[in-house]
Amino acid sequence: MVSFTVLDSTENTAGSIGRQLSALCIKYPVIAQGVLIWAKELASGSEFITTAGYPTVSPCILSLARLISIYHPLARNGVLDLALVFLGHSNSDISHQKMQSIKEQCLRLLLYISTQGLSLAVISALQNKLQKGVSSEIDSALIRYFISGLLDIVQPPLSLPFVRSLSSFLLEGQCVDALLQSRHFEEGKRARLGELVGTMFEECLKDRNRCLGVNLEEDATMIEVVKSTYTFDV
Repeated sequence: MVSFTVLDSTENTAGSIGRQLSALCIKYPVIAQGVLIWAKELASGSEFITTAGYPTVSPCILSLARLISIYHPLARNGVLDLALVFLGHSNSDISHQKMQSIKEQCLRLLLYISTQGLSLAVISALQNKLQKGVSSEIDSALIRYFISGLLDIVQPPLSLPFVRSLSSFLLEGQCVDALLQSRHFEEGKRARLGELVGTMFEECLKDRNRCLGVNLEEDATMIEVVKSTYTFDV
């Protein structure tokens, strides 16, 4: 298997295994779940990444996972797990550009499911990868790619748990280096990140005023650190 076509449709499936599989995944949750189990088992194997078909099959699998996440909300945690497996892949025999392209597709998938209620799980999972300190899994360029994507989808009002999670992620050393020590994070994105951090602080203050008797000083202190860290000269 070199590649297959993924189509968001249940019609015109004749003559294409990929189209038939797409339609089955759309219509039947049990098949969608089975595909995710198969895909994770395949991607977790040590041999898959060394196969000749890896660079072309992987984008198809991730596209199918996105399709599943659209139609089957209860499968989104499985999609998250699958994307994290692909993020962990590394193969020096495959061009850096191709590997980055596959991992960027993983991050786009994670950003999508973040908009569908899994933002805390996504940020926590990526933070765990940063804490492992394995740059081959998610390097500075991918961190910038993810944060750039977040800037496109995050809008107030922001929940306090989200503010806590994103603040903690932004304070990871690898994240700070990727965003502050590189010219590749454009001025416009720096300005938008600064605005987002300001919004996070405002939302924290609102929650503190609403939640009388609840000590949110630690949250305010953490966000103050984020604000001071991400003060850009733009």
